[in-house]
Amino acid sequence: MKPVPAAVPVTAHAAADACNVVRQSITHCCALDHHHDAAILGTWLANKTPENLAAWMAAPGAIAWGAYRGDTMVGFALWARSTLALCYVVPEALHQGVGRALLFGAEAHARQLGLAAVGLESTRTAEDFYRRHGYEPSGALQVWAGLQARPMRKAL
Repeated sequence: MKPVPAAVPVTAHAAADACNVVRQSITHCCALDHHHDAAILGTWLANKTPENLAAWMAAPGAIAWGAYRGDTMVGFALWARSTLALCYVVPEALHQGVGRALLFGAEAHARQLGLAAVGLESTRTAEDFYRRHGYEPSGALQVWAGLQARPMRKAL
């Protein structure tokens, strides 16, 4: 097994790499969510552009982390508006601790902010991952453009 890369803070300068991670992960790892339906996948990916990622990363209160193998970003997470907004890993880095490192980085940030809990909206694909790390459903299932998002929360 490859060593687990640490989650390191990244700025909007890494937006193109982050966008690549997010788009690869959605396309190749989230089939349980999009079922290879081109319309659903297209809608999900439509706002996943380097420009949007840069704006999200530069927003007030946002912090982003990247996980790298050498110079290649293999995972990306974004904290925004007091929630974990994004957490994605490229297919070749799945089940190697990359997602866990990103998640723990976000949780550490939440603790530094003095928050009592971390909230997020999980895809179907990621729900078991979050449950394994102590997250529980915390609201009604959200449905949008053929996709489902499960609000989840973990007390810190």
